[in-house]
Amino acid sequence: MPSRKDVVEFLKSLDRDKSGTVSAKELLTAFEGHQFSVDELKAFIAVHDKDGDGELDVDELVAFFNSSK
Repeated sequence: MPSRKDVVEFLKSLDRDKSGTVSAKELLTAFEGHQFSVDELKAFIAVHDKDGDGELDVDELVAFFNSSK
């Protein structure tokens, strides 16, 4: 399980617009070449997006990584 600091750095590497969150578009760019569709990434976000803003923040990413252990 990555540390919170690792997750923050991961988010920063994906967060192209420096909003502090990661959108489906930013995930699509990050996973280019991995055959994910925008709809698949939006569905992934919807599952883990606890505040309902349509994007993932650091707390939501930490919760995702914690649930994946």
